[in-house]
Formats: sequence, C-alpha cells, structure tokens
Amino acid sequence: MLTKEKIADIFQSIVRIFPGMPSYQEREGLRAQDKVIRLQLASRLEEQDTDIRQIMLELTNRAMLKPLADLDRLSRKLMRLADTIRFASYGYGGLFANIPVDEQKLAELYEYDLTLHQEIEELAVAVSTLKERRDDDWQKDSLEDVQQVLNRLEERIEKRQAVFTQN
Repeated sequence: MLTKEKIADIFQSIVRIFPGMPSYQEREGLRAQDKVIRLQLASRLEEQDTDIRQIMLELTNRAMLKPLADLDRLSRKLMRLADTIRFASYGYGGLFANIPVDEQKLAELYEYDLTLHQEIEELAVAVSTLKERRDDDWQKDSLEDVQQVLNRLEERIEKRQAVFTQN
C-alpha cells in the first residue's frame, strides 16, 4: 500500500513531466488529465516511429535491404502501441462515480504512466543509437536493443490496462 507521501510524490512527478495538468483533486479534470498524459505518451512513440522510418529510407537509399523487414516490424509495433495508449479507457470507473476518489488506485495508475514515460525515453535513446550507426553491422546490437526496450514497453502497457480491471 502506498503512503500519503508516496502518493503526493507520484502526483508531483506527473505534473512535472506532463505540463498543463489540472490538480488531481479536481474530479472533473481527471478524465481529461488521463487523456492528456496518454496523448503525450503516444506522440512520443510516434516520434520514434518517424526516426525508424527515416532509418529505413536511408538504408533503402544505400541499397541495404536486409534489415528493412525487421525495421518495418518495429515500426508497426510502435504504431500499435501508440494506438493502444491513445485509445485506452479513460481513467477507471471508480474515479468518476459518485464516490470519493480512490487515491491509491489513481496513484497506481500514475505510477504506471511515469514508468511508461521512462521506458519511452529509453526507447528514444535506443532509436537514437540506431540512427547514429553507420557501419554495415549496425543492426546486430542496436536493433536488438530497440526490440528489447519495445518488448518491455509493451509489457508495461499491458500491465497499465490491468489497473482498470483490478478491484
């Protein structure tokens, strides 16, 4: 169980990372707040997809066609994850009923959002490393690094969805 101090820290972290967020005590703003967070996370994933597509274009121009299939799979997975985040359920049912807000559940949800943000930033670093590689062996390690981070991110997104179904 989270302490009041830990809950306050989580809420403060969310506001720092996702600017323009209403206070978590404003019941009407909770759904909008959740949507803003999800849209920003999805947008960040789309930026990584744009970088992957630029790599694909560069490799095509260099006649390096072998890695294109792997990169295309990564791109499609990125877009699927971005859509999963973007179109996820708003908040969770208990938040918007005529009962008090369950701060524990809300803090748990926001904690997942913070870890999603961290995973997406790790992905950005891995994609950036992939972009910077210029030798012919660039794909061996760098592509695997991107795939590993993407797999962790996918697990994290699935766990976030589970927060809504827990009682």
